[in-house]
Amino acid sequence: MELGLLKVERLRDGLICFAVFLFAKWLLGSTARKSKLPLPPSPPGLPMIGHLLMFRRDFREVFRGLKEKYGSVFSICVGPQTIVVMCEIDVVKEALVSQAEAFSDRHMPPLLKHGLGSAGSFAFDNGPVWKARRRFGLSAMRTFGVGKYSMEQRIVEEAKMLCETIENNQETSFNPKGLITHSVSSIICGITFGQRFDLNDPEFNDLISRTHSALSTISFFSLGHLFPFLLETPLYSEFRNLISSLKTLVADMVDEHGKTLDDQHIRDIIDLYILEIREQKKRGDEIVFDETTVWRGIFDMISAGTGTTSTTLLWGILLMAAHPDAMEQVQNEIDRVIGDHRPPSMSDREDLPLTMATIMEVQRFRPVSPLGFPRFTNKDAEVQGYSIPKGTAAIVNIWELMHSTKYWEEPDKFKPSRFLSDDGRSIIKPDAFIPFGIGSRVCLGEILAKMDVFLTFTFLLQRFTFRLPEDSPTNSEGIPGISFRPHDFLIRAEKRV
Repeated sequence: MELGLLKVERLRDGLICFAVFLFAKWLLGSTARKSKLPLPPSPPGLPMIGHLLMFRRDFREVFRGLKEKYGSVFSICVGPQTIVVMCEIDVVKEALVSQAEAFSDRHMPPLLKHGLGSAGSFAFDNGPVWKARRRFGLSAMRTFGVGKYSMEQRIVEEAKMLCETIENNQETSFNPKGLITHSVSSIICGITFGQRFDLNDPEFNDLISRTHSALSTISFFSLGHLFPFLLETPLYSEFRNLISSLKTLVADMVDEHGKTLDDQHIRDIIDLYILEIREQKKRGDEIVFDETTVWRGIFDMISAGTGTTSTTLLWGILLMAAHPDAMEQVQNEIDRVIGDHRPPSMSDREDLPLTMATIMEVQRFRPVSPLGFPRFTNKDAEVQGYSIPKGTAAIVNIWELMHSTKYWEEPDKFKPSRFLSDDGRSIIKPDAFIPFGIGSRVCLGEILAKMDVFLTFTFLLQRFTFRLPEDSPTNSEGIPGISFRPHDFLIRAEKRV
């Protein structure tokens, strides 16, 4: 009985807090409307929930329709939150490049904030603390070889083991998701935790599985995003349990590092993290890191370093199997430049323009992050003659940039040649091609992702021809969301060399 009353009281308190939040947002909105400039155009919405019900349909259809009606910049409301959507590259650059500081903030989705908190995050803190964490993250990755030959060797070795495992599945159709995810995850986890995890390692597989499950649950347009008090209800009990177990798993790994740390023999990024905390205390600097939130930064690294790269490679395999002529052309180029006697190298990129163009077309045709992560204005701004008040969320419609007839001929066709010069010898990169984002919040792991995708994709096509099973229907349209993933699919791998 007492437990039931407690839940009722929590729900009541949540409703009161949310009502106060709505009132505060209304006051802020009233202040913003005093600007002489108009707000970006917006369709009629409903009280309390705004335009949430529109997103019962695919967001791509919704945003395409709104762009056609209102132009390249418009606004929507999800509950009390105003969101400005930018659909053309000149608008995006005006906001995120020319006014990078004003659009530099990020707010954590309520689902993640509720379970993980933002303290210690590389992705969601703001201001000087975020800048210091980002500098540390970039420095740590360089220390452990990102962008260097040592990392290239690590990726090639992992790709070799991936190919050996695929060879064992030659006789049957198989789902490549687990193998690709493990291969990619092994790279970032190797430099983070200082060891390579076996394909059948239960702790490692549990970590990666829980990370992907947590991220796939997040949506800009979910009830939990709109009504955060619902996160305490049974509706989200499974998500709470998932986040709690994930937090414990990563925190335990970090604690073990602290017990065995030898500052004369740095093993991985966690060791660097712990040493930075100690040096920070000695210097008496502002607290940027602390022992209780090391796991939070590590979670950001793992989630950023595994999801986008593995999804890009899965799309690459699926699209190659669906376009055998394009795959054969890439394989012919690889055979001519590399042959079958050695693995690919980053130095091969300039001599493999078609391979590079094909990877870029995979990223354009099926962008892994179709809406990026929202930025938030930390002061009033102006874009295209519209007022963008402080606290407004800004979304780059990357899907629209990658599929607009303004920038691409026949954008709904898979055509790697669109990224090649007329003579086919060099790469052309249009301004609208921004798979890793743009501005001050560009993806922290971009360099590592580019290395991993190029080396693994090239290695796979050097070794195998991929076929879709004739008796297995394949959906290549993908699953819309924060991450645009392919549906699970089966593939056949025929050994070439």
